[in-house]
Amino acid sequence: MRRFRFRLEQLLLLRQHTEREWELKLARATGICLTLKRRIHEIDELIQGTIACLFRPDTNYAFRISSELYMARLREEQKNRQEELVKREKEREEVQKVYLEHSKKRKVLEKLKEKREAEYYSLMKKEEQKTIDDINNGVYTRKKSRIR
Repeated sequence: MRRFRFRLEQLLLLRQHTEREWELKLARATGICLTLKRRIHEIDELIQGTIACLFRPDTNYAFRISSELYMARLREEQKNRQEELVKREKEREEVQKVYLEHSKKRKVLEKLKEKREAEYYSLMKKEEQKTIDDINNGVYTRKKSRIR
């Protein structure tokens, strides 16, 4: 039985490659978003820790003022990171849409390949069965003709 050859195999390979490129771009964008979220969370923990230090009885006035300034800087950084996260999330969603389009195109072509392959092997099995039947019929007729 001959091996199945898909005529659009090169196109399928190209689509797989393109999908992989967009998958990597999506992973990069997702990584950036996760890094920003983690930094926002770290800043929030720093602010909470500083607030906890402010309510200790042994803190002096200068420490409280510097802590307030430190928290103001942290809140400003947190706000900036939040704005950047919103921007990066939009970019990630756009990359995800493009990735899903390329993935869909590849899957359609793979389904077509699977369907054609199944048809091909089904046809080849029928042809093989016909050949076996012809051989068996030939053997039967030769045996029958020898007997006469």
